[in-house]
Amino acid sequence: MENQITSRNATPFYRKLHIGLEHASAIVTWLCVSGISLYFMLKSTQISHLQVALAAFLFLSYLISWMLLARDAEYKNEKAVRFALLAITFIIVIAIYFTVPFVYTAILMVIWSAALPYFMQAKFAFILSPIWSCALYLVYGLYWEFNGMGLSAVLFWTFNLFALVMVTTAIKERESRQHVEMINLELISTQQLLGQAAQQAERVRIARNIHDLLGHHLTALTINLQVAGRQLDRLDVATPDESRKNAIKDSIEQCHSLSKLLLSDVRDAVSDIRSKSSLNLEQTILAMTDRLPNIKVTLDYPSTISINDVNTADVLTRCVQESITNAIKHANARIMHIAFAQTSEVLTMLISAEFSGAAKIPKVGASKPKFTIGNGLKGIQERIKQLQGEVTFTINDTAFITDVKVPVRDHD
Repeated sequence: MENQITSRNATPFYRKLHIGLEHASAIVTWLCVSGISLYFMLKSTQISHLQVALAAFLFLSYLISWMLLARDAEYKNEKAVRFALLAITFIIVIAIYFTVPFVYTAILMVIWSAALPYFMQAKFAFILSPIWSCALYLVYGLYWEFNGMGLSAVLFWTFNLFALVMVTTAIKERESRQHVEMINLELISTQQLLGQAAQQAERVRIARNIHDLLGHHLTALTINLQVAGRQLDRLDVATPDESRKNAIKDSIEQCHSLSKLLLSDVRDAVSDIRSKSSLNLEQTILAMTDRLPNIKVTLDYPSTISINDVNTADVLTRCVQESITNAIKHANARIMHIAFAQTSEVLTMLISAEFSGAAKIPKVGASKPKFTIGNGLKGIQERIKQLQGEVTFTINDTAFITDVKVPVRDHD
């Protein structure tokens, strides 16, 4: 059977366009600053059309470089590219200072500084923040010869600090929320497994008691009846009592048949209890994925799947949990497929996290995408190794795939 879990909240339009709320607000701010600046430059008789065209080019270059800087997908040389884009965007803002004679263009520097906490420690950003504030003072105070630029530079420096503080706080809050969500998922899965493990243990205890006590007694009764029947055959009974002998023999054979039938029923009952004592991992996964935001999970869990070992169930649950974490944090996944299959010896779990939007890796005609095995994937490898199983990670143009194979184990 296949189950689908979808987010209860409708996806905002900007999420469908793969534009975050922070990106959208920055674009609106850029549009206001650049639009108003170009409008007043066109109306001014002291500014040439060439200078207006250069300003328009610089504004557009700023938008492009900032969007490349703020995009979610990783670059081939991630760190070098990000810092190069930081430098390029900063240089463009300085060029705008020299081209546009309006102090409020420093708002673009505030937008730029808001991106710094994503690429460096906040304390370094705070220490370096006076540098771009001094640039504002030097350009508009010395080059444009505006009065009162010292105060304006200090005011915009406080705006930069405010942006740094707000973004740093938002990043920490987001990380804390993700951490709490992951702990909550772990608690939910653990609760589900503990409940099922307790039920399994009780079923197994009852089955063993029936098998060990009642089953043994019925077996002893069957053996004694067989012995009684054979001893009766050996009795030297006179002919007048032959009818009584046959009657006793018939009763013994009937008791023997009933004891064999009852013993067979007991064995069937024990087998049925044991078969129903397997852990239902489907319920645990459904409980974990029920409240995930902005991600759709499809689960293929055939009714023939039978997991009797609690440790196996726990390891597979942790693998699913880690895969969900990676899909949300690194792949920006919106769709995840989880499929189970089982033979008499091997249990297989296949997890596919589809890339979405900016996180999708464009590799048309290029070499095979590569990835680095971090602590989360290493944890999956270590857990599967404890079960004497194997796990492989593969990546293609559309998805990251985790293929887990573990041996089938009994709870005995």
